[in-house]
Amino acid sequence: MKLIPAVAMRRMPWKNGGGVTTEIAIAPAGATLDNFDWRVSTAQVDAAGPFSRFAGIDRSLAVIAGGRLTMHRADAEALTLAPGEAPARFPGEVDVHATLDAPLSDFNVMTRRDAWAHHAEAIALAAGERRSLPRLHRRGMQWLVYCVHGVLSIGADDVPQGAAAWLDAECDADTVVARVGSVGYLVGLWPVA
Repeated sequence: MKLIPAVAMRRMPWKNGGGVTTEIAIAPAGATLDNFDWRVSTAQVDAAGPFSRFAGIDRSLAVIAGGRLTMHRADAEALTLAPGEAPARFPGEVDVHATLDAPLSDFNVMTRRDAWAHHAEAIALAAGERRSLPRLHRRGMQWLVYCVHGVLSIGADDVPQGAAAWLDAECDADTVVARVGSVGYLVGLWPVA
């Protein structure tokens, strides 16, 4: 397991310049917003506006704190997301305009469609509750756990609020335990080739 503390995460402008994102992890190392294979991040959203476009990218987005976000997609009905709900999945090249009822923070997973795939889900655990990591047994499968609130533990290591843990699904501990009531996100990433 590799702990990714909040202070080690890179802050940078959105691709469209409309706000600031905090990059939790990206592959390959040193990739940019134009050539990554996969990327996991959070963002602060303070006003309505268009989503950045990412051609060839599959995205999952969830609201983690603050207000509710409504995604107005050109190719689908509007979808409203509230904090703690399951992530919405959508193609990165579609036109999406966001409206919100208050400033918010979101959690975003992106994978390059022809190279990587992902699964993202919300986890909410009471103090002492355990959650087994799914065993999908895909070659190259890896997991990232992000803690929104509380403290999540994996093996002997704690993942505090705002931090993440990177796991190799083949060799790391396979259970997440909440030290206190905790909320987070579990992301599985695997190569499609």
